[in-house]
Amino acid sequence: MDMTKYAGSESKYLKASDLQGKRPTVVIESVELVEFEDDEKGKVTKPALKLKGKEKKLVLSPSFVEEVIRAFGADSSGWIGKSLGLSTKYYKSFDRDGIVVTPLLNDVIDDDIPF
Repeated sequence: MDMTKYAGSESKYLKASDLQGKRPTVVIESVELVEFEDDEKGKVTKPALKLKGKEKKLVLSPSFVEEVIRAFGADSSGWIGKSLGLSTKYYKSFDRDGIVVTPLLNDVIDDDIPF
């Protein structure tokens, strides 16, 4: 029996280990702001995404907020119903795995573009 999910404290926010090496596509259901205590900065506020059909929320780092803004616009109400691809990556600077967020655009693919 895999006991990984019982190690450490359980979080209501999505962690890289929750993906279990998979690369799911998720849909944004809602956006809210959450406060965290940061050892260096004190209280920080970050956007958290409620994902359709998922219990845990996805907290966005500033760089992934920029990615989502570029894809879906600065108004978070326009993010509702949009799809994201999730994966994991090892971040040497943090010495741990983290979640990678990729906005998925529903653009028409044009295979006639020569390159």
